[in-house]
Amino acid sequence: GLKVRPSKNILPAVVTKAASSDGSISLNNFEYRDVKEGTARWTVWATTATYFEDRQETVLDQVKTIFFLKNGGQVLLTGDTGVLHNDTQNMEISGNVKVSYGERYRLSTERLLYDRDKELIHTGLPILLEGEGIILKGQGMRLEIEKRTLSVLSNIETTLDGIVSFGRQQQGVS
Repeated sequence: GLKVRPSKNILPAVVTKAASSDGSISLNNFEYRDVKEGTARWTVWATTATYFEDRQETVLDQVKTIFFLKNGGQVLLTGDTGVLHNDTQNMEISGNVKVSYGERYRLSTERLLYDRDKELIHTGLPILLEGEGIILKGQGMRLEIEKRTLSVLSNIETTLDGIVSFGRQQQGVS
């Protein structure tokens, strides 16, 4: 995980001078990679990152995360802001959040949570999923990253190839 040593003698002079009065350290062009057993699980980038040692959090601006799947695929997650919890490696991404799996599927919402231990991305907020002949709206979702399984929790409304199948009356279909 991200580690900042408390001793000023160990940190480079540039970093110790950048530390603010609240004990935070800010970095530009932040990049962090989570590696398990020699394999990268995900990488997160941010235009700026502010590390708060007392809270064990790194606050991120303009966040981009790529999750690397065992089958070679990738899941891309972006958002306006984020928080990386340094002790658990869990993340919260907020504001204009987008998730995509290749070119085929795109999911939008306002806030997502990532649980590292469960390899799970989830939210209780409204979502919009678009791709390959489907538009799906719903309330809440769970994306099991390695299983590539998406569950929408409630209030599901689906449009398939222009035909509304749930939640609305069909129009112009015979």
